[in-house]
Amino acid sequence: MQLTVFFDFLCPYAWRASRWLDMVVVQRPEVVIDWRYFSLEQVNTPADSDWKVWEQDGDGYARHDGTTTWGGLHGFWAAEAVRRQSPALFSAFRTAVYDARHQDKIALNERAPVAAIAAKCGVDMVRFTADTHDKSLLTVLQRDHEYARAQYTCFGVPTLCFDDRNAVYVKLSEIIDPAQALPLFDDIASSFTKRPWLAELKRPNP
Repeated sequence: MQLTVFFDFLCPYAWRASRWLDMVVVQRPEVVIDWRYFSLEQVNTPADSDWKVWEQDGDGYARHDGTTTWGGLHGFWAAEAVRRQSPALFSAFRTAVYDARHQDKIALNERAPVAAIAAKCGVDMVRFTADTHDKSLLTVLQRDHEYARAQYTCFGVPTLCFDDRNAVYVKLSEIIDPAQALPLFDDIASSFTKRPWLAELKRPNP
């Protein structure tokens, strides 16, 4: 099974889903996940603003409202730089960045903390530094984000896409037990691919 997952390192729900889906792949290796970028900063930018996260410079980066806390640009940029070195390094980096942000509460709005995470993952830092100053890598963020909006009307992360039509936004309130990983995955996959009339499920008191 080929699964596309749109993610943003800033989101705790995407972090928990990343952990969950890693469990799924361990238990069912035939599930192949294509991790693609979706910027929460961009989707929450006012419609009348011409600010684009993928057009920002790495130095002095600020969000559309001028704030500089919890920015997501460097996480995306670094992830693509690492992905270009190897899929295994990308997987390790994805996990490490999520844990740094959501367990250790490390901000990702500057180059240095993100580079430190990459170094601990064993990436080629000379190549990494060059790539994280190459703005052409950000075209991948733009491509993924705009595709998610056009194809799925994506509004948040994590969004799991089973095919060109069937996609679902999933929120987990905690990191689940590995024994529940596959049952949850199968339930969601079945519900949203075999029941096209099922538009939404939501707890009234989450």
